[in-house]
Amino acid sequence: MNITITPGAATQDAAQIDSIVSNIESSMEVLDAAIKRNIPDGIETTWSEEVRNNWETYYSNDVPAAMADMKQSATNLRMAVEKALKYSGQ
Repeated sequence: MNITITPGAATQDAAQIDSIVSNIESSMEVLDAAIKRNIPDGIETTWSEEVRNNWETYYSNDVPAAMADMKQSATNLRMAVEKALKYSGQ
């Protein structure tokens, strides 16, 4: 089986993943600040408590996990290129 690796394209894809993750993390920080500013602690309505609790769970658990997975994808892509180039040089 022949595998064609385009190192430049693969590393560029990894860099794009890094950029996307950085943009998402930055946007999520802005959103977090807006939610905290607009639904401050002490507002005791069912709606505000539910929105704030759901957001905090999502922001502290789901978002970091998804960002870690995306970062790992970029790392895996870089490692695959390195290993493929090393293998092809043997």
